[in-house]
Amino acid sequence: MNDILDGKVYFLTDSKGARTHAVLPISVYDELLGLRQLLDESKNLSRREDYFFSVKGVNASGFPLGKRTSPGFMLNKGSMVSIRHAPSLRKPVIDVKNDLIMRKILVINTKLNCYELKESYLLTSPSFAASLVAGNTRNGLDVWTNQEGFSLKDSGYGPKGGDGSTSTSDEAAEGAPQKEKSSS
Repeated sequence: MNDILDGKVYFLTDSKGARTHAVLPISVYDELLGLRQLLDESKNLSRREDYFFSVKGVNASGFPLGKRTSPGFMLNKGSMVSIRHAPSLRKPVIDVKNDLIMRKILVINTKLNCYELKESYLLTSPSFAASLVAGNTRNGLDVWTNQEGFSLKDSGYGPKGGDGSTSTSDEAAEGAPQKEKSSS
């Protein structure tokens, strides 16, 4: 053992002086294993994780896309959208809904008494997607939850990066905060 790194790690070298083995305390070894596990888990984060939202018999799923601080939201094919909407629903949400209906991407499902998305569709934010689904203004960071029950905010999405702050809505970033009103 001839080299010392930070007084904790020793290296064995061959006859030419090249390092061949490291000898280190078990605590350092455990830390390295923890880092390796963290790296392996972070690879899984790049995979798509679906989030779910249900309100008044309407069920939808999708996943965030883009920056964690201001993600878009891909609403999955087969997601349901409320037929009715509150008078207070933002005009851009109503316009997108009408456009999807006109383009036959959103079609009526008479058996389920709702609209159904016939192909996946990317929206500008989780709140926009949740408001479209519910028919009233929603905070998408709070209402979209994964299989474990964690919201997008809990998972680190949004302007505060999931630090547990009490941000009222990610729609504020879109310049159109509104109070939530339920449809009748």
